[in-house]
Amino acid sequence: MTTATVPTPTSSSAAAVQVAVTARLAEWISGLRRTDIPDNAWAHAKLCLLDALGCGLFGSRQPWGRISADAAQDLNPAGRASLWGRDARCGVDAAAMANGTATHGFELDDIHLRASMHPGAVTIPAAFALAEAYGKSPAEFLTAVVAGYEIGLRIGIAVGLGHGLRGHHTTGTVGTLAAAAAAANLLGLSADATADALGIAATQAAGLHGARMGAMSKRFHAGRAAQSGVLAAALAKRGFTGSRTALEQPFGGFFSTLCDAVDVPATYAELGERWEIREVGFKAYASCGSTHTTVDAIDALMKQGITARDLKELRIHMSKKAVSNVGWKYVPAGVVAAQMNCYYTSAVKLLDDEVFVDQFAESRLADPRVMALIERIRIAHEPAFDAGGAATRHAVRVEAELNDGTVKTVNVEQRRGSTRFPLSREDIVRKFRGLAMVALPGPSVERIIELVNGIDAMRDMQPLAALMRSTPMTP
Repeated sequence: MTTATVPTPTSSSAAAVQVAVTARLAEWISGLRRTDIPDNAWAHAKLCLLDALGCGLFGSRQPWGRISADAAQDLNPAGRASLWGRDARCGVDAAAMANGTATHGFELDDIHLRASMHPGAVTIPAAFALAEAYGKSPAEFLTAVVAGYEIGLRIGIAVGLGHGLRGHHTTGTVGTLAAAAAAANLLGLSADATADALGIAATQAAGLHGARMGAMSKRFHAGRAAQSGVLAAALAKRGFTGSRTALEQPFGGFFSTLCDAVDVPATYAELGERWEIREVGFKAYASCGSTHTTVDAIDALMKQGITARDLKELRIHMSKKAVSNVGWKYVPAGVVAAQMNCYYTSAVKLLDDEVFVDQFAESRLADPRVMALIERIRIAHEPAFDAGGAATRHAVRVEAELNDGTVKTVNVEQRRGSTRFPLSREDIVRKFRGLAMVALPGPSVERIIELVNGIDAMRDMQPLAALMRSTPMTP
């Protein structure tokens, strides 16, 4: 059995900059096999898959999902990879783009706290398209997904909060490397070719977080990362070379160009021993993860009997990273802007006692009741929440000052759906059903649940791909 363990060096962070990070990660990616992955990580990977497929099917019915799929078919009209939610195929990289955009298409996809990243939307569409096109087994497909998660999440942890505070969207930048890792593993690339793929992916990394204030391009970050990873591995497979020091290169490298302080050893620490995929959480609300702890805090206040009518002022204290993500002044500018804004999500939670799909209907985005309530909401930076770094970036303290002068306070450190307060498998299956039924008939939805749960017994990807295309299965 090929081992996937990489020993952790004992050198300091400064000395570790000299470590051949790209080559080290490439060797692990190329060697990872199903037998290396422990059962608990494998089981969590299947939950990640089910959740992502549901998000992708729902996203395929949104305007940005339809546009992306239309463009994919127009530019790549004949191909071997399925477009989720429509009875059509297109080119492999185009399918990864369209399906990735759809998966990140309604702020419902999975999230890793310390990596500040949505790993499913970049790795699963990339690996799915390649597995279908190249006749890979479902076990090979999911192994590649795990490889993508592990590499992407570790790089996300290493670059830290500074990467995002510079304006980069980690899902778009680091996600390119995660997708390339998944694609390289699935295509069986050698260690050298995998290093090439990482280098080709790194030079394509992009994603500007300004898109969160009202643009479809925020959804596209995940789709483009998935597409770039597919293209990187396909080129490397044919001998196209990339920088094999792309991550650690002191000038013009990923770390030196796009990041501030980088914890380089975090990229390979306990790789193959500690599985970061197990730290991936799932979303209970259809909004940016940085709003979720506030939603949970408001939920606790509402359970105490507090309503919007009782409020004189709602004061929300959060980390610098969270303020940057979701604490900016709300101006109605489309669904994305509302989902990425804590003023809006707080107001609709207070009014509707829910923050899911219906709360982001176009008719709600400038609702006079929402806009009036936002005037009584204040968001402020709390430096104490910065001390824990990425681990406490979602922590909030919410103070509700009532009309009678009473002040009630709720503190929430981690959101519902995080690994600390996880959703159950039943919760995730229920979420999948609700999302997938927007695109597929009930029997197809139930069959996908069965296939994902029994993925080890499947011989090829075609039954699952056919269901994702809305194609009826023969008995």
